[in-house]
Formats: sequence, C-alpha cells, structure tokens
Amino acid sequence: MRRARIQKFQARMRQLRKDRREQQEVEQITAEIAKVQKEIDARRGVDFFTADQGIVRLDVGGGDEAKETHRTLSTAEMLAERKPQEWLFNNLLTKNEPAVIVGPSKTLKSSLAVDLCAALATGGKFLGEFAAEKVFRVGFVGADNKQSQLTDLAVRWSAAREENPTLDNLQWFMSVEEPAAPENLESLREWIEKFELEVVVIDPLRLGSTNKRKQAEAIQTLVKTISKAGATPILCVQTRKEMKPGKLDASILAGSLDFAQQWLLVNRREAFQSGSGKHKLWLSIGGYAGQGGEWGVDIDEGRLSDQGGRRWNVSLREATEIEAAAKQAKEDVKFEKLESQLRRVLLDAGENGLCKYNIRSNSGMSGSKFGPTWDRMMTAGKIVEMPKEPHSTLKRYTLPPGEEKNETGRSSRRVRCADHEPAQQA
Repeated sequence: MRRARIQKFQARMRQLRKDRREQQEVEQITAEIAKVQKEIDARRGVDFFTADQGIVRLDVGGGDEAKETHRTLSTAEMLAERKPQEWLFNNLLTKNEPAVIVGPSKTLKSSLAVDLCAALATGGKFLGEFAAEKVFRVGFVGADNKQSQLTDLAVRWSAAREENPTLDNLQWFMSVEEPAAPENLESLREWIEKFELEVVVIDPLRLGSTNKRKQAEAIQTLVKTISKAGATPILCVQTRKEMKPGKLDASILAGSLDFAQQWLLVNRREAFQSGSGKHKLWLSIGGYAGQGGEWGVDIDEGRLSDQGGRRWNVSLREATEIEAAAKQAKEDVKFEKLESQLRRVLLDAGENGLCKYNIRSNSGMSGSKFGPTWDRMMTAGKIVEMPKEPHSTLKRYTLPPGEEKNETGRSSRRVRCADHEPAQQA
C-alpha cells in the first residue's frame, strides 16, 4: 500500500513538472510574438498580449486618422487598379512576388541559385534556356564558409558562355549568422537599399529555432523586410527529410512555406554516381501567375582531373521525352528477356527448326506475351522462315545464319517437332 502511494505521488509530481514546462514555453512564445508584432505595428496601434487572453489590438488615433481595416471596391475599380504582370524570366518567375527553390540535400540548389542570379545580372539565360527580361541588380546572401564554393560556381558559369560576361550587377552578402535573425534584418535592409537591388536570393535559409511556428514567423519577417526594401525575395530551402529520386509537387510547401507565390522544386532523377561529375535532376515550376512546367536538367560539372578542370554545362529536356524514353527502355528490357526464351527454344530445336505453334508451346509463354515478341523478332530478322520441305505444308522457323549461339546451358524440356512427331530429348 505504501509503495502504491509513493508511485502515485511520483506520477503526480512528473505531471506537474510537465505542465509547468509547457506553461513556460507558452509564456516565452507569447512574449516573442509580442515583441515582433509591436515592431511591425508600431505605427498602427498598440498590441496587448497576455498568456490567457491572447492578442488584443487597440488602434490609436481615431476618427479620420484611424487605420483602415478594409476596402470596398466595385469590379470596375478592381479592374482599373489591375497592374500588368512583370517578369524576371518570362513564364517562369514574376517580379515582386516571393519565391522559393526547394529540394532535398545535395540536389544542387546552391548551384542553380547562382545560375539564376548570374542570368538575371547579365540579362542571360537561366539553365541556358530561360532568358531574363532585362539586366537586373541582384544580391546573393550566402554563408560565409561557402564563399570559395560560390566563387567557383560564378567563374564556371561565366566560362560556359561564349561572351564570358562579367557579373558587375551581382552583389554578395556573406553572412556568418542566420540572415533571418532580428538583429541582422536591419543590416540586410540597408545593403539592399544601398545597391538598389531588385532581386535578392538567400541560400541557404538558416533558422536558429527548431519550433515550426517560430520558423514560419522568422521567414515571413525576412520576406517582408526584403520586399519592403524593394527587392523580390527568393529563398533556397532544404526539405525536412531526404527523398528518393523523382518529381516533387507543391504539397511540400504546406506550412512554413505557404507564403511563396511561385516555386522551383528540385530533386534527382537518378542517384548521383560519385566521381562522374554528372547530375540528372527533375525541375518543376509553378506559381500564382499561372506558370508551370516540368523539365529534366542534365548538368555536367566534369572532374578536377579533366583538362581545363571542372565546368558548368547544362541542358534541358522535356519531361514527356524523358518519360517516353524510360518507358521504352523498360519495354526493351522486358522483350529482351522474352526474346531470349524464344532463342533458347530454337537453339534446342537444332537444324530442323520448329513451327510457330510448337515454338510457342515449348516457350511456355502466354499468347499476350508470345504474339508481340514474335512480331518484333520477325520484323527485326531475328527469326527466319526455313525453306519448305517437299510434301509439307507446315512452315518451319529457325535462327538466322550467324546468330550468336552463346546461350548458357540447354533446355532440358522435350521438344515437339513441327510435324507432330513423337517428342525427342533435346
């Protein structure tokens, strides 16, 4: 009885400690939200935050000076205020709308980001295909420990172009701390305004907190800071988990990335072969402006041992072309196995050959498999008709002269001859 009371008391104490920790977390989150919200709404009013009452906003001023909470418009007024769509790359990325480049680790997001920035800064082509609308002033925010890697990428991008363009319109902001941290936002804003940047790419997006709610708030604050400074924000984001090769879809943007109005989703088509320097990726794009598409991206970076060192050669292929080729390759593998079965049957038959009926019977194939395989082999000349014997109406078939007869092992099944003679041991 005493032991039971002690265990019950210990369980109660554990629950109280757990409740206390949860209460402290709620108070901490509430305080942080209050701090950020007060900074954003300093000119609009005063926000009061309490742990039990949530958020209460009191707009100061009153009368005509009060902040408008809504607008009412007629359809004609909405159409009159409609602005023409501005593009960074026509039908790919729009201007003044936040974008993300999303993919698992080691899918060349940083490399693609540098390619994108360089194309915008020179009025060139992203991935050698999508032409920039004009020359833009671009900023790249990267990690300080990746400066050497980014420099190498920029040099290889320029070297891959015949005109070997300079990147004078591309500015770099190498950050030791996470750019989304509140203490760094002011420096970022001043940098954007100093160079009058029109596009800012952040790679990688680093967040100190692991709390999803805090991450979402930090991202939104970062995006607003860049937008208010006059630039289009593009964030490079790594997926939370590794993924098998294949296409990604926009469902992965749910949650902290739902602010994005346009996106580039990257993943591998095939696993990377170490030392090859060749990458095969899927690229899927989409956005609220109606843009969308899927491509295969083939990138050849070469190897350090190659003459001239590493390079940056990119080519795009239509997704339908890649899928059709993959389907055809799968069909070829399937028919190669079936053709091998028919070759073994004809090898076992020897010089006498067999009629079509007995070839199918001895192969053990169903009609749905035998028919297409037979047609392919006859069309390709892999099976030939033998000269007819006197007084015989049966057509016999065999392998063509010179056919490689390197099948390992011979079938032990009994082969039925074309004229229905008793079965003989092959």
